[in-house]
Amino acid sequence: MAKPMNNESIYQQYMYSYPHKTAYRELNNIAFADVKSRIYEHKTHLYIHMPFCQSRCGFCNLFSCTGADNAFIDNYIEAIIVQARQMQLAPVDWASFTIGGGTPLLLNVGQLSRLFSRVFDELQVDAQIFKAIETSPSDTTAEKVALLCQLAVNRVSIGIQSFNDLELATLHRRHSAENAHRALELLRRGNFPILNIDIIYGIPGQTATSLMASLNQALDYQPDELFLYPLYNMPRQPDMYSLYIEARDRLLHEGYTQTSMRRFVRVNNESTAESCGFENSLALGAGGRSYLGNLHYCTPWSQNQPASRQIVANFIARPDKTQIHHGYVLSQAEMKRRFIIKNLFFYKGLSLSDYQHQFFSEVLSDFPLLGDFIKQDYCHQQDNRILLTVQGLALSDQLGPQFISPEVHSLETHKR
Repeated sequence: MAKPMNNESIYQQYMYSYPHKTAYRELNNIAFADVKSRIYEHKTHLYIHMPFCQSRCGFCNLFSCTGADNAFIDNYIEAIIVQARQMQLAPVDWASFTIGGGTPLLLNVGQLSRLFSRVFDELQVDAQIFKAIETSPSDTTAEKVALLCQLAVNRVSIGIQSFNDLELATLHRRHSAENAHRALELLRRGNFPILNIDIIYGIPGQTATSLMASLNQALDYQPDELFLYPLYNMPRQPDMYSLYIEARDRLLHEGYTQTSMRRFVRVNNESTAESCGFENSLALGAGGRSYLGNLHYCTPWSQNQPASRQIVANFIARPDKTQIHHGYVLSQAEMKRRFIIKNLFFYKGLSLSDYQHQFFSEVLSDFPLLGDFIKQDYCHQQDNRILLTVQGLALSDQLGPQFISPEVHSLETHKR
């Protein structure tokens, strides 16, 4: 039976990965040298976490710290370079290179340039690799945009969230609507292959009219991607679902393709042939998660500012920066759940044959919940795939958490 349509039931958890790092615990007797061969078994994405921000936004639950001076940031960059060197990797055919955060463009031009060049040297990264970075309006300058162009960055994502100054103040954002337009003009002139804009709905005081005004201003820049995020971690508008529907319909009318509940793309060049969930990710720095097969790990995580800064300081000071001591080892049963979550809630859908080939069982037998979802018109079977319906896609944050195992749910609920 369908759950009631209210914020609490619809917006439960953003299932962008599984399990969430709140389920991670202490790991023992796992050495990086013993697992790094996994990097070569599947395509591996390279990620650097830059945890620094000018201030903490009201909705943020990411690992970040504020108030870091240049000396502290310099030490952190050097620690990342040392970490890359200590990994002693043979050449890797990296799938992509991303710097996330935090706000990576808080770094000055010299720091950004050094980070790119030294990490690329240490890990023998091909200069032609797909490169992505995140920024905020307050940290986007002409000089930094010029450097990103020089580095041939492919994707720049900017957290605008709203073009309404009152809504920005409610979110504790540092920038104004004027700052946002200035930053977007700089990025548009940079002519990056992919420009992504983030917009938030459900902000206290936000109306359908003000949300559409923000969305229309974002569309003026013809972003290649637009992420439409529901507000979490703050008091929010009581009827977020209707805001989502109106914004989604506007984007579809503009010709965007919806690839997940949050992501809309102007041109969809992605192949539908390959299932998600087996690709690796190797993270450098404090706060980023590495996924090497069924081993997921990261540094300890905190939303508390003093604790976050201490975690970064500990990473800088630690002699062996390749240590694996905090994470989760997924069983076969948990890998099945991860496969479903990573595929069902993406527009490509869940491949029945890929699941059977990987796990030697039938997904509809393993998870009768999928049959229930089909009966409730949340998804449908089309040839070899189970795909979300329009309603199912809209309710991803309600449906996804139902695939969390009791063990993982207990760990997440009793996070340490």
